[in-house]
This record gives sequence, structure tokens and C-alpha cells, in this order.
Amino acid sequence: MKDLKENMQQTQKTDEQVGKKNIPWLFGLEVKDLTKPITLRRIRLLQASVLVAILAYGCYYAWSNYLRAPTGSELVDQMVQAAGGMKAWNTIKSGQFTRTLNLYNKAGNQLSKQRETFYFNKTDEGLKLMVEATDKDGHKVVVSSDNEGYWATKESQPVDPKSTSRDLGMMCDSEFCVPDCEMSMAFYRFSMPFKLTDNGTRTDVNNVSSLGLLDWNPLENIDLENDPLVLNLSYEPEVGKDKWRFLVNPETKLIHKVEYYNKSDFGTYRPEEIYWTDHRTVDGITFSHKWTKFWSNGQVMEEYTYSDVSFNNEVDEDFFTRPVELDWSLASK
Repeated sequence: MKDLKENMQQTQKTDEQVGKKNIPWLFGLEVKDLTKPITLRRIRLLQASVLVAILAYGCYYAWSNYLRAPTGSELVDQMVQAAGGMKAWNTIKSGQFTRTLNLYNKAGNQLSKQRETFYFNKTDEGLKLMVEATDKDGHKVVVSSDNEGYWATKESQPVDPKSTSRDLGMMCDSEFCVPDCEMSMAFYRFSMPFKLTDNGTRTDVNNVSSLGLLDWNPLENIDLENDPLVLNLSYEPEVGKDKWRFLVNPETKLIHKVEYYNKSDFGTYRPEEIYWTDHRTVDGITFSHKWTKFWSNGQVMEEYTYSDVSFNNEVDEDFFTRPVELDWSLASK
């Protein structure tokens, strides 16, 4: 009897051990629905939730980094980096470049050629500029400004800076125009895309292509794998009233077309289309060396080419001061 009782106790312990071993550890995670024969596993719900979260994050990451168009500020940052970076541009204090302008008629015949050398110096007080050019009569002309105002020379003799600048085609039709108007605008355009980061600028990206001011599109001849990105630029009211549009290569982030909408004193916009090609790097800065405007029939109207570019040569502030040995009272006569 005693042996029988011990055997029964031993059998009971064995059954309990076997039962403990046979009960899966997931049993505690199971929830039994006593009404319907449905068994839910909490671990499966957790796994599914993690999987959905991973997929959602992957979709968002792909959309954010590869599919969606960049914002205006993001695209400007990318354009600045592609051009050499803001640090490299800010390091430049002075330099020079030569701009050659060729004009053509609708038939493709060259009308004129003008060569201008720009000298610049970025100072704490502002930008110092000087232009050396040759007028239509072959005379050497210099236009600049100093603490006393604007000055100009022709064949090393004092002349009126306003009329001299106008003869060179370097003044607009605004009644407020000054002798360095075109000089400043030329440097402003040359400084793209770095000037897009100036205070007071407003940028945005859209999928609207060019307004199609021409009857044909020269961009079709440029090797672009995808449609260009379109960056619109405007200004805070207190800064400016002009508008710009840039067509940017989505792979290289370099500018291939500039549309400029200048608002005249009469309140009308005068659009320009300028195509930028021949991008090269000089002293760490990448920029277009050829700017072209076209007639509506596809013939070249204006072509600007840049050469002799240097961002390393030092141009002292005294360089922009009028020669003291000249009689400047003769300049207005």
C-alpha cells in the first residue's frame, strides 16, 4: 500500500514536469476569446506593428530624399554647394573677369563686339567695382567710383561718368539710374547662385517650366536626363520688386537658364531669357562661362563669354580711387 502511494505521487510529479515542459512559453501571450473561436497572439501584433512602422519609415525616407522636389531653401543650398560652397565664395575678397559681348541680328550676322574687364573688391563698406572697356571709336574707357562719387576717364582724360557709361550701354532707362548700374547688375548675376542666400530673398520650387518666351527651347539641345527643377525668386517688398526664375539641372544642381522679369518705372515687366552653358571651375568656384540670348527664330541675339577670371589676385581699395594728377573739373565739360 505504501509502495502504491509512492508510485502515484511519483507519477503525479512526472506528469507535472512533463506538463511544464509541453506548455509553450507563448501560451502566456495568448488571449482566448471565450465568445468566438479566435486566438490572438500579442507577439504577432507587436511584430506586425514593428513591420508597419519600418515600411512607413522606409516610404517616408524614400519620398523625402528621392521622390519629392526640394523646398526653395533646400535647392538653393544644393546649388551653392554645387558651385563651390558659401565658405569658398566668402573667402574671395577681390578679383577680376573679362566679359566679351557679341551682338547679332535675326539673320545671324554680327553687329558689334564689346570687351569689358571687371575689377571688384568686397569690403566692409560694400562692393567696389571698376570697368575697363573700349568704346565704339576704339577709345579706352574706365568707369568707377570713390569717396567723392563716380568718375570716368577716356584715353586717360577726365570725362563725365554718366554720359560715358550710357555710351557704353551700361545704364538702364530709369530716371534714378547711376553710372555703375549695369556694372553692379553684371556682378550680381555673375555671383549666382550665392546671391540667392541674401536677406530679403524669397524662393520656392514648382513644376512649372519656362514661360516659353521663345518659339523654340534651346534646353532641348542640352543633355538633361530629367526635366529641370524650377526655382522662383522674389524679394521682400522693402528689398526689391524684380522677379527671377532659374532652371536647374536636377543631377548637377547647376543653372542652365535664367529668366529675369525687371519691373520698369512704368510698372511693366520686361522679361529676359538667358541660357547658361560651358560650366567650368576656376579657383574652386564653378560657373557658366557662356550666356546666350536668342531671337525667337533660334538665331543668337546676344552672347556673353567670360575669360581671364581670377579670384586670387589682390585688388587694393586704392585701385578704385580716381587719379589725383588729373583736373577733374574738366570731367563735366
